[in-house]
Amino acid sequence: MWAGATRAISTVLVLAALMAATGCAGSSAPMPPATAGGEPPPSSGSAPPPPPPPADVPPVTATPVPALPAFPWPPPRYSAFATIVREWVAGGPQPTLGSAAQRLEAAFDTAVYGERSYYSVPGGFALVSRIEQIRPDASSVDAPARWAVETATVRAGFIDHIRALFNAPPGFYRVIVFTVTDQDFAAAGRAPTSAEARAWITSGSLRLPPDVASRPYSAQHYTSALIYEFERRADRSEAEVRTPSHSPGRVHLEKTGLWQALARP
Repeated sequence: MWAGATRAISTVLVLAALMAATGCAGSSAPMPPATAGGEPPPSSGSAPPPPPPPADVPPVTATPVPALPAFPWPPPRYSAFATIVREWVAGGPQPTLGSAAQRLEAAFDTAVYGERSYYSVPGGFALVSRIEQIRPDASSVDAPARWAVETATVRAGFIDHIRALFNAPPGFYRVIVFTVTDQDFAAAGRAPTSAEARAWITSGSLRLPPDVASRPYSAQHYTSALIYEFERRADRSEAEVRTPSHSPGRVHLEKTGLWQALARP
């Protein structure tokens, strides 16, 4: 009898041990302690936190267009030239490139040049006149023919008008370029084409930028007038530069009234 009881007790103990083991395996793992903020810490098996937002990236901007386009340098071969008296464009105790530009503009206004364009050159700037029709002696043709592009023989249409003055009747034409620089220069070996010269007035800036105008007109600066004279012959389809001109540079300036305008105090 005692043997049977012992076997029964052993069986019960084995069953109890099995049940205890099964219960432990199916039970939940104990919850980790809460953090100071009341939230449980992340489980070691959770996904990594998202990366921090990227630093601010400056916006991509277009490359700025230079305020003052460059004039061909060294300048194309010219027909004649003249050096302007320093005091005429650099008066006062502290002259600047801007004050020189004002003197040149005032002279252009006095000589009735209604349009001009600014360009940059090494150490200064260039101021280009509108192209005009002139007589063989370098004097300006009377207005409106002085500035006329279309004539009775050149009225085929808008395209011919744009293609320009150099399809106009035979004659002489002139562009004046004032250069203000502290650099020595000599004319380039090649003269400008008529297409290049007629584009100067429309391709430059309408004014001298403040950062250029504020620069001092130093002791090394000087002002020159470069004369580009073109001749349109009856047997040629396009005008060509006259090198040299039949008239010196000073005569060209005197005939236009620019020399007298600059010489005034």
